[in-house]
Amino acid sequence: MLVMMKRREQRRKPVISLTGTLARALRPGMPAVYLYQGFLIRTSAVEAILEADPNHVRFETKNSIYSISYFDPEGLDEGLSA
Repeated sequence: MLVMMKRREQRRKPVISLTGTLARALRPGMPAVYLYQGFLIRTSAVEAILEADPNHVRFETKNSIYSISYFDPEGLDEGLSA
């Protein structure tokens, strides 16, 4: 018996890049929560943490890929005064 299965279309996830602050640590399986322009934003569940360093974090959720850069006014001031 021949069974034909319809291949599921793969769609690209949108990439969301912004400057903000994580409100709590990222954990796969849990929503990410971040502060952006005075609003507290909650994403769908985190599927993977792609990159993390002191200046930014990149992670994937069910619907999107996020790249959040951190704004550090104190670090910026130090760089300008040198």
